[in-house]
Amino acid sequence: MLLRHRPSLSNKMSSTQPKQLTNLFPHLPPYTPPQHGLLSCLPSSWVPYAELMRLSRPIGIIIIYSPYLFGTLFAAAVSKPHPPPQLLFKTNVILFIATVLLRGGAVAFNDLADREIDGRIARTRHRPLARKAISPRNGYIFVAAQAIIWLAIVAQLSQRCIGYAIPLLGLVGLYPYSKRVTDFTPVVLGFTVAWGVFVGCAAMGVDPANMVVNSATPEAYALCCFYLSCALWTNIYETIYAHQDIQDDEKQGVRSMAVRLKGREKSVLSILATLQIGLLACTGWLIHAGPAYFIGTCFGVAVSLGVMIRQVDLRQPSECWWWFANGTWFVGGSILVGFLGEMWGEDMLQYAVASIT
Repeated sequence: MLLRHRPSLSNKMSSTQPKQLTNLFPHLPPYTPPQHGLLSCLPSSWVPYAELMRLSRPIGIIIIYSPYLFGTLFAAAVSKPHPPPQLLFKTNVILFIATVLLRGGAVAFNDLADREIDGRIARTRHRPLARKAISPRNGYIFVAAQAIIWLAIVAQLSQRCIGYAIPLLGLVGLYPYSKRVTDFTPVVLGFTVAWGVFVGCAAMGVDPANMVVNSATPEAYALCCFYLSCALWTNIYETIYAHQDIQDDEKQGVRSMAVRLKGREKSVLSILATLQIGLLACTGWLIHAGPAYFIGTCFGVAVSLGVMIRQVDLRQPSECWWWFANGTWFVGGSILVGFLGEMWGEDMLQYAVASIT
């Protein structure tokens, strides 16, 4: 009688065995471990975590790091005298190392929130959490560890940085869930990524809150303009990036700015680009920048964005990825050249003239 109610061995096995994944894309190749690059050199048990950090796509690190770099450049430009290049270089090395962890934790947290959706999207189906290579529990532990180490590294720059780093973690946590309530997630991402400008300023000894709240100086208004310009830049490249998945997003009912703006994307991107260039010009005007800034930054960004928006074919995922990855270098490089020229171009010119004469 008792045996009749005992589960059979086959039932026990079926209840303890992991649930088999349904292959929604039988016409696409299955997952294969990395065969080249950094990830191919790692122990097999480390590979899913390296994939979760997107270490095979370092362009994401550059994109997330750029506002930190720009923040340090802005702080250096408005400081009189300008800080020595050695301090600027040392600060940015530390910020870059920290960014590797911040970006790794951010994309991992995003994948935790989207792990069920990612399995139904062709491009993201092989992500570690989507294919069950990492458990959600281990994913959360991995995210927490990276956040703690990131905070510890940022704290080495100044205690003031912690005051800007902690709110940034909140913004990072908010972004993945904004997709559930709005089509305009790039706006949330823009404010999040651009927050690095404030951290970069604080790392160079310029307190953004003190500058904006306690003093209505032109530099304070310039910082606000510069922050918004970086947020707009994020909106532009994120919208182009999102077009890689627009067909799958429409099928799965995923909310995105790319889907919402379908048919008028380039018009909106052109407006955003115009606003970004205008804000960069206002930044230069407020800090009394010279020709090097306006030519390098404003003109350079205008040309870069104009060519990118005109040339990218949003119907081709490969083109969206190419312009997303390479447009970062064009736009970011223009901002970098403009600020460096503003700070040290005149000094270098005077030194060259003195050397000749």
